Amino acid sequence: MRRVITWVLVIAVLAAVGWWGYTYYLEQQAATLEAEAAAAAALEQTPEQVIWASGKLTPVTWASLGPATSGTVTAVHVASGDWVAAGDLLLEMENSVLQGQVAVAEAAVQEATAALAKLKAGATPAEIAAVQAAVAAARAQVAVAGAALLEVQSAVETAQAQVAQAQAQYAEAASHPNAQEQVAAQAVIAQAEAGLKNAQAAYNIVKGDPAIGAMPQSLALAQATANLEAANAQQAAILQGPSSAQLAVAARAIDVARAGVSTAESRAPGAEANVRAAMAQVASAQAALDRLLEGATAEDIDMAEARIASAQAALASVTAQVRLTQVTAPFDGQVGAINVRPGEIINPGEAAILFGDTHQMHIETTDLRETDVIYVQDGQTVEVTFDALPDRVFTGVVTSVAPVSSAVQGSTNYTVDVDVADLDPALRWGMTAFVNIQPE
Repeated sequence: MRRVITWVLVIAVLAAVGWWGYTYYLEQQAATLEAEAAAAAALEQTPEQVIWASGKLTPVTWASLGPATSGTVTAVHVASGDWVAAGDLLLEMENSVLQGQVAVAEAAVQEATAALAKLKAGATPAEIAAVQAAVAAARAQVAVAGAALLEVQSAVETAQAQVAQAQAQYAEAASHPNAQEQVAAQAVIAQAEAGLKNAQAAYNIVKGDPAIGAMPQSLALAQATANLEAANAQQAAILQGPSSAQLAVAARAIDVARAGVSTAESRAPGAEANVRAAMAQVASAQAALDRLLEGATAEDIDMAEARIASAQAALASVTAQVRLTQVTAPFDGQVGAINVRPGEIINPGEAAILFGDTHQMHIETTDLRETDVIYVQDGQTVEVTFDALPDRVFTGVVTSVAPVSSAVQGSTNYTVDVDVADLDPALRWGMTAFVNIQPE
């Protein structure tokens, strides 16, 4: 029984809760319809209301600048608030190696340009004279080399003559005694023997005389005897011929003479090579002179211009690499903020310097709602106030309305740009502004 009662109570409670929920749903639906009706009525009355939006005073032209490559900051060349011109260097990273390459590339361009100018200008009288002197010197060297070759040839001939002379001397020595010398020696002996015989006969006639020793027959006999001995000795020497030592000396003279020929002949190839080299030098110097006198050809000019173009391309390449390590002003303007210091490492995409032309400022709204932007259009006049100058009201003109929304903290807003005439110089970049827009 208790269970039945319990179930009855549960069903009753559930029914009551369901009825309450249904009633609450109907009330919410009614409230929603009332709110929508109120909103519609408000939209119908909006044109008679004022639209307020806050914003920031911003340069019309501004940029957040950073390098195109990573590296260590070595120098910041400006300070916050500085005015600079387009192209001025603002920040620089480590690039000493690249700067050295730029210097080399610039020198190469200058050298190639100077070479082309010199080529087009042609040879100077001094250059022509120098090349002509080189031709004359080369020809003189040919004469010197030719004389040296003639000297070598003469030395060879002299050495060969000395060989022939030594060989003749050896042959002469080896040919003794000959038949004629032997006959002559025999004749001398025969003559000496005849003289000795005559002298002996004359001596025999007076040999008994006690004074024989003082007589001429005695002297004549002694002289004839000596003559015969001399003739015999001469014949013995002739019949003996040259000694082995004498023949060895003569043979040695032949060897020495032949060595002289070899020495002289060994100098000939070098002398001939010197002559050929000197003649080649003459041809080279003469060709250089001819080219100098003829001037540069079209091909020479084309090659020189190509070298300039190549050097300029190399310079442009390395200069572009240097620019990647630098931050320069993209237009005339003022440095707003500097976010890095020397020694820090910075990466591409990081905002290093905030930069803008603060001579031309406008207001960019930050919280104009999507329900209000439909009532704003270009050229619309608005009122503007600033927190910094609360007692002054400025007149502005809407210059553009963003075509797409920007979500800020979950709210859908649209940016509107407003130009304000006669802005007070005391107003600065980033100051808060309030825009009063009268719907049209």
